[in-house]
Amino acid sequence: MQWDTSSGFSSPENMRVTSEITTACVNEKYPAPVVQKATKKYFTTLKRRSRLQTNNKLPDARKKQRRLQRKHHEQKEKFSAILQIEYMSSEESAEESGEDEHMGERLKVLLIHTFPWRNQSVNEMFQSLDRKTARKRTPRAAEMCRKRVPWGAEPSSPYGTTAKPPPSCPAWAKVSDC
Repeated sequence: MQWDTSSGFSSPENMRVTSEITTACVNEKYPAPVVQKATKKYFTTLKRRSRLQTNNKLPDARKKQRRLQRKHHEQKEKFSAILQIEYMSSEESAEESGEDEHMGERLKVLLIHTFPWRNQSVNEMFQSLDRKTARKRTPRAAEMCRKRVPWGAEPSSPYGTTAKPPPSCPAWAKVSDC
């Protein structure tokens, strides 16, 4: 029995195949929801591959995928040099002017002080990591997190305008006038 990629995942014949796979694979280590999600992902992959083969676009798609993976790997290696504590922005607790509608108290926020010497691409990479982390939070965890507000650098803080980049800082991670 095989999936029919010309019809949808929820079609009766495809649901029978999915049901057989789920029945055969479910155990203590792999509960039914995990197996169902995996079968849906695999079906989606098969359907996409079938569509690409039909349109004679599979070699181009594979080439594009390899290029994206190579680019991702290169970026990961490049930015791994600066994923250390001395490159990360400082955070300072503060109170926002508004009030929490549930408790009637002032909202606490985290003011983010960025380093003035950090290159824009480095700032964007850290912001991207923050967004990815926020997306992975459960609703309860997101509710408990404080709002993060970009604030810039304070000259009096150790992260202010007098702060210097670490000695091991790569040249591409600094702004040109540092």
